[in-house]
Amino acid sequence: MDDLDPSDFDAGIRATVLRLWEAGFRTFTCCQGGRGHAFRNPTIGIDLEGDYFALRTRLAAFLHAEGCRVFEISLITCYDEEHEQGQDFMHVEGLDLLSPEIRSQAIKRIQRQERRLERELAKYLGLSTDG
Repeated sequence: MDDLDPSDFDAGIRATVLRLWEAGFRTFTCCQGGRGHAFRNPTIGIDLEGDYFALRTRLAAFLHAEGCRVFEISLITCYDEEHEQGQDFMHVEGLDLLSPEIRSQAIKRIQRQERRLERELAKYLGLSTDG
């Protein structure tokens, strides 16, 4: 953790990334998600060290112990010039990775988007949006 600069992390996901590092998980990217961010949703990239299934189980147990209940863990394989045979890593994604304040803001944003989409769908289908 000596080479980590927490000020480089998005404020909404900083505490989760630091807890992951303290627990021995090595992250390589993190983003609180949303407009203007690298990822649409809160996402943390984790180096895959050892067996994927064992690490996924340990990560899920850790996140549950931290109070995270809704998240997704994905295995990602990157093929590029540096890793022609492919390099595996993991992404964990979900609103529960965010700080409570930023999570609340994200939920409100999602609710606004849902209402807008409902109005657009109703207009498209010729349905009344009254009541």
